[in-house]
Amino acid sequence: MANVLIVGRRGRCYRAALRMKHKVFLWSDGLLHESRKKNLAGWIETPFKSCEKRLATTDIEAIQKFNIEFVIAATESSVDIAAMIREEFKLTGTPLNITNILHNKNEMKLEALKYNIPITKFHLIVEKDTPEALVEKLGLPLVVKPVAESGARGVMVLESLDEVKAHAKPGLLAEAFVEGTEVSVETLIHNGTPIFHNITEYLHQWKKSIVPASFEQDLENEIIKINDRVITGFGVKNGMTHAEFYLTKNGPIFGEMAVRPPGGYYMELIEYAYGFNPWKIYVELETGATPKPLPVKAKKCACVFMIHPGAGTVDEISGLEKLKELKEVEQFKFKIEPGSEVAERDSTSSEVGHVLMSADSRKVLLEKLKVVEDNLVITMKQ
Repeated sequence: MANVLIVGRRGRCYRAALRMKHKVFLWSDGLLHESRKKNLAGWIETPFKSCEKRLATTDIEAIQKFNIEFVIAATESSVDIAAMIREEFKLTGTPLNITNILHNKNEMKLEALKYNIPITKFHLIVEKDTPEALVEKLGLPLVVKPVAESGARGVMVLESLDEVKAHAKPGLLAEAFVEGTEVSVETLIHNGTPIFHNITEYLHQWKKSIVPASFEQDLENEIIKINDRVITGFGVKNGMTHAEFYLTKNGPIFGEMAVRPPGGYYMELIEYAYGFNPWKIYVELETGATPKPLPVKAKKCACVFMIHPGAGTVDEISGLEKLKELKEVEQFKFKIEPGSEVAERDSTSSEVGHVLMSADSRKVLLEKLKVVEDNLVITMKQ
């Protein structure tokens, strides 16, 4: 049992720590509901935005009283803050110099080049760059994105020189467009050694993903090989990484890596497919424990279908009852009704609901996923 500070409000993370009998403290990005405080040993409710440069003195004093032994980042926006706390209190875990690099896509790619990791051509846009020079260097289509956002926020694919003139601004990262499908690799790491890999296949970006991916063994081995080179190169010792790769005709290309658990309900999919709780293992790894051996092969297939009908006002919804009848549905959440206003989809986490499913075979799972897609109809007002 240890005094553990979890940064970021992901219930399954701190509940796993509580079940393991740790004394759990939680730093929430804003006010906590009273029901969440019941089993906690203490909490902080300071917005993360106020701590981007440095920790506030009041928060340092509060953490000092907690007498913490380990810090765990539960969300994307909490990774640097957790590292800052480790540095302040001289605790083990991924250090700030590594999280800073991984939080900045340009620095991450520059670091990847040092280890001969295959990546797409890129360029950090500065004032003197002309649209014509960017196109000449990287071609069209041209991808531009913020250097420090996740979940595809702010990513634009520019098809023409006019679009490059309008959107390729200084401070953004420009990348050559990659032809190929996208996958991610979720890795659990103990003392610098990967002890579990899962490859997630993106059936439709922002919408559908399936675990585990179904590729030729040689391709899977190549993806894992590059993934592990990235982990070794960046010096990640314990915890979990979520890395994205593009599968091109010339082989896998590294996109980016986060040193934290994935979003997109992938942790749930891993649990359904492999039969263990990845949050428990993540907490064990971050608190210096040695997990029991983990399964190499998935027992089942699992998928997520994230629902978003487009921006506007909902007119009619049909097919919900058919969806609820499917025995393969593990979790179904739906947040809208006729008359609801739906905002534009600006990231992978934008949704009005989701369906998590599992089945004994990929074939059955894809058949049932099609039943969901064919029957769930959301009509928007014109």
